Amino acid sequence: MSSNSANKLVYGPDDTPRTKRDAILYSAQWIMIMFYPVVWGYSIVGKGLGFEGQDLCLYMTRVVFVIGASTLLQALFGHRLAMISGPNIIPSLAIVAACSVGGADYALESFNAFIIAGIIVAILSALGIMDKIGSVWTPLVSGAMILMVGLSTSTTGVSLVASDGFSMPFALGIGLALFCGWLSIKGRGLIATVPVLITIVIGYLAFIALGKFDWGLVASMPVFTIPQLFPYGISLPPIDLIVTMTVVTIFASANAYGNVEGYSEIVDAKQTEREHRRTFTIFGLIEHCLTGALGAPPTAPYGENLGFVLLTRVASRFFLICASIACIAMSFFGTIGGVMAAMPESVAGAVLIGVACTLIGIGARTMVQAGAFNTREIFIVGFSVFLALGTSFLPDSFFSETPRLVSTLLKNPVIMVIILTVIMEQLVMRKPQCRYAADTTSTACAENPPRITNSTDETK
Repeated sequence: MSSNSANKLVYGPDDTPRTKRDAILYSAQWIMIMFYPVVWGYSIVGKGLGFEGQDLCLYMTRVVFVIGASTLLQALFGHRLAMISGPNIIPSLAIVAACSVGGADYALESFNAFIIAGIIVAILSALGIMDKIGSVWTPLVSGAMILMVGLSTSTTGVSLVASDGFSMPFALGIGLALFCGWLSIKGRGLIATVPVLITIVIGYLAFIALGKFDWGLVASMPVFTIPQLFPYGISLPPIDLIVTMTVVTIFASANAYGNVEGYSEIVDAKQTEREHRRTFTIFGLIEHCLTGALGAPPTAPYGENLGFVLLTRVASRFFLICASIACIAMSFFGTIGGVMAAMPESVAGAVLIGVACTLIGIGARTMVQAGAFNTREIFIVGFSVFLALGTSFLPDSFFSETPRLVSTLLKNPVIMVIILTVIMEQLVMRKPQCRYAADTTSTACAENPPRITNSTDETK
């Protein structure tokens, strides 16, 4: 375990438990962490499409199932790392944008469109085309994307917290968001790994004590349920929706690529070309085709896994495999879906606000620590972030004359910030080649410009 000891891991990627205590403790720890992606499935698509009552309950059981199944199959046959897969914000926002552009029925057809998109991505992966993502996936692109995910998440979180107006739930939600952040900073040991779960539990208890928890929704669900295939019907989606969701899936795969690469470097398990192809084959066939068939948002390996392993120092996929199986089993209990569907909106919003703060910081750090971050880089990121975010907030009247495909992409700030950052960095403001390439001893190269220590001046 020499490579793992360098990172001071308690368990490396392929290690098995040394004691029964570790097997139970660390598997249970992953089960608790897996509640985190459930919030994303509830708050972005569940609430964004207006699911209510038993429809929301059944939707939540399917979300739990796809989280477990995607994580399990990736850990066994894909990237083979201890990485949770959960609802990805890029396709989730695309589904909500489709609802805004074409209505609820149009948005529900997105799930079938993702089945086709998943097959296309799986084919591209088999042909080795997806391996080319790394050539444009720079730290600037990665950082801008993470920053935008945080900003998008924060707006959704605030909307949920304020859903009951300026009232007790609003104050409680803000307090829970602060508590979640405080716990992630000050927590120690096991507590430091599950601030989201602790925040959710305290939030539930608070709303139960206030008499604002919907027990009727929980009671309406049968004890056992089986995730339904094609809950919104089987039909061929409109061509524009297929094209849109295929583009969305390609961008989501770029997000997944960055997450897996970053994690594999931390645990010293660099992915080979073959492993990349396995990862994206499962990404297409399972995390898009299967999830689409079940009417759940597409999933992807989370970038937050990097934070989990740094906190827990446990990178063994054995424990995550056990937790994934438990997650799949829980999805067959209707009562669990009811409890999750009855999640108070202020609690979900509080979690998203807490997570958003972390993501915004991680995005900024990713860009700054990557190397030179001067006037050029600042302008690229600033222009891309604010144009993408501002466009997503434009009124519907602005998009009335644009094709639905274009409108759906423009309303997705995460996709737009990736497109804009790549265009700005690789084309519009591309760095010139080194003028002194022939002089191997010279350091006067545009790729590594001299740094001036005087804070009043900058190297452009």
